[in-house]
Amino acid sequence: MLVRSAALALSALLAGPALAQDYNRTDLIRGLCQKDGCDEFSVAKVEPVTRTGEGVLNRTRVKTFHASGQGRTEGPEENGYVFCSATRPAILSEQDGRTTALMIAPFAGQDTRETVRKNANFVALYFSICHGAEAGKAAVRDLRGTAQSLGYHVAAAQSQFVQLKRAEDIVRQN
Repeated sequence: MLVRSAALALSALLAGPALAQDYNRTDLIRGLCQKDGCDEFSVAKVEPVTRTGEGVLNRTRVKTFHASGQGRTEGPEENGYVFCSATRPAILSEQDGRTTALMIAPFAGQDTRETVRKNANFVALYFSICHGAEAGKAAVRDLRGTAQSLGYHVAAAQSQFVQLKRAEDIVRQN
């Protein structure tokens, strides 16, 4: 009995880090993968700021991670904004007093394969915040199909970065 108890205790101690390193966490959305690993995130907070006929501007807080062969490491929590809109989807960040918006074009014919790859994290984040984690995961694999299934109709020929004075200006952006 003592040997069995010791064996159980030892296996629990050895399994502890492995269990904490759960790679199948359903709350994590995987974005861009590169040779050194994959960027992942979880949505910590979504708070509506303003609503218009075209969509909802949400203030967000996201927890970042990086998964590689060495395990998953936690990154910082980051604040941002997402404009959930079927016609003008955008993800925004503020840095050094400037606001930058990525206007997502899910049906873009002019986005290069490299542009689509570089924007994978933004796309995953946008769809996760606006439509849930499963939509974010699906959008990374098939942006066009995911957007189409959710009723998006974006006319833009390519995704583009736009400079704004403040996040709220996205609702007036054409």
